[in-house]
Amino acid sequence: MTLISREILQRALRWSKKRKILTSLFAVYIFAVLWLTLIDRQWGERQAELMPFWEVRNLLENISIKYLRDFWLVQIFGNIAMFIPLGDLLFPLVFSLPYLLNVTKFKKVFLMSLAFSAGIEITQYITGRGLCEFDDVFNNTLGACVGFTSWRLKMRYNKKYKNEQSPW
Repeated sequence: MTLISREILQRALRWSKKRKILTSLFAVYIFAVLWLTLIDRQWGERQAELMPFWEVRNLLENISIKYLRDFWLVQIFGNIAMFIPLGDLLFPLVFSLPYLLNVTKFKKVFLMSLAFSAGIEITQYITGRGLCEFDDVFNNTLGACVGFTSWRLKMRYNKKYKNEQSPW
């Protein structure tokens, strides 16, 4: 066992129960995202759509056709929603990684979600398991940033009201 992996294992054994649960949730979440975007897909031809915001254009062009409108709304907002937990619940777990200490927390969320989403899209292109899209990377990153902003607002709210005594 290498020195680095031994150190990681020793730190993991000292984690609190809450941190272990969050780490488990993080692993399950990552597996679920990979399942939806890569694993549970058929092999096919390599396809890419790198034109920015082509999904939004398709939505606007087909706004009067209900089933197409619904398809594009689910496509766009589904990608945003899929990454909200990454910023809201699970990135606070990752913020303690020592090699990321010099980066602001919002920048961490942005860069890590961008890298994760781009990695998925590149893998989809290489394996032919889905359409490699710029819009997916944009929407996924946006979702993680929305989730992180939500988490920050909850932390501010909790901090603000934690010190006040309840009037009840």
